[in-house]
Amino acid sequence: MSFINSRAKNQLMQETTGPAPKQSKVQMRIDVVPIPTGSTSVSRVEKRGQQQQAINSIKTIGKDLFEANSAIVTENGSNRLYQTQDLYSESLSLEKLIPMLTSSDLTLRLNAIRAGISSASTCMELKSGQLADIIEKTAVDERNEKTCSVSIKTSKEKGSMFVGVKVHPNGQHFIQKLDYEINSGHDDTMHVE
Repeated sequence: MSFINSRAKNQLMQETTGPAPKQSKVQMRIDVVPIPTGSTSVSRVEKRGQQQQAINSIKTIGKDLFEANSAIVTENGSNRLYQTQDLYSESLSLEKLIPMLTSSDLTLRLNAIRAGISSASTCMELKSGQLADIIEKTAVDERNEKTCSVSIKTSKEKGSMFVGVKVHPNGQHFIQKLDYEINSGHDDTMHVE
């Protein structure tokens, strides 16, 4: 389990001894989807079929990486911290995932899914270029982990998601956890039972 230390210069996920976490009504999920092209782009049936085959292959290899993962929550001042309750298995390395995404024009969608019939979910895109930056440019911490922050530049009120990556002794990188930090007041407006 990880917690985001907002005071840390690099916003690293770190273990804390703050208030005890509790079960939330949020699930974190990673999806594999075609890169959004907008309504002006013409989509070919053949390309969509090839993309769907690639998505199915990635999901099969990735196993639990693409399943909903319940989140626990802690309050930290005016922010709420959601963290995946379970760590993802080391079934699909970033080194294998990136070529699979780029060859089929696919991307990853990070989701914080709130329970409730009219509740809003938060969705952000994790591009293959960002995954490559994790491998090549992000420094490893003392726990042999790397962290990537994802947010929507034009909508800071939506919060930030943090992808935790474990570096295996063989040098491969595996997504291990997905955390989400958002202002408590804004988060409250998105939960509707």
